[in-house]
Amino acid sequence: MGYFNIIKLNAITSTNDYLKDKRLKGDHKDGDFVWTKNQTAGRGQSNKIWQSEPENSISLSIYRAFGIKAPQHPFEISAAFACATVHALESIGVPELSIKWPNDILSCNHKVGGILIENTYKNSSLNETIMGLGLNVNQERFDSLPNAASLFTLTNKKWDLETVLNSLVHTYEKVLFSNFSLTKKKYLKGFNSFLWRKSKISKFKDSEKIFEAVPLEVTQEGKLLLLDPDCKTQSEIDSATVRMLYYSELV
Repeated sequence: MGYFNIIKLNAITSTNDYLKDKRLKGDHKDGDFVWTKNQTAGRGQSNKIWQSEPENSISLSIYRAFGIKAPQHPFEISAAFACATVHALESIGVPELSIKWPNDILSCNHKVGGILIENTYKNSSLNETIMGLGLNVNQERFDSLPNAASLFTLTNKKWDLETVLNSLVHTYEKVLFSNFSLTKKKYLKGFNSFLWRKSKISKFKDSEKIFEAVPLEVTQEGKLLLLDPDCKTQSEIDSATVRMLYYSELV
């Protein structure tokens, strides 16, 4: 298909920031795809640090200029990107994949990847986006990161980084250049089919307390629909105010 302009870097502070700099300089085009095996200052959601080990991980970012063909709801981009990531990893044999709301890629209940979406708006409408992924491939240790794992630690085999990357590129081309007006329901449905702990009592934390609820589905706005297991009422939560907890955080 050849939609991407693939840029390989030996090292970079942040692949998302690299594309943002290209955009500011006017040196960018739809389909710019930058990747590296050595990202030195990666970022996650809410400006959290994304740690990656040189030569044992993949960091990538993709620039898409949607213009008038932009999705109506920004979360449609996140859903499509997350689903494409899961399908790509599935195709090369990564086991027990799921998506922890809102943006973590899990294998065997451990975080192997994180997604960062940064959108730009024009006249109050979504215009362009940078989609970033950090993926732990062959890293062996995760000191002080009990929720994290790599493809290696979960499968006990070393992975060829370029094979993993090629699978991602192939799947991203099929998904990210599709007609979002026709596929938005498909990828939201896909996101919900991979939703971690769907329909199971889970733990959440807001600014005041830890509470139990049952995650039902993610809405097109990216909010998580919860069921209160006691009073059987439903409510929607936003990732800016409520966080879903990993097993290790409950100890």
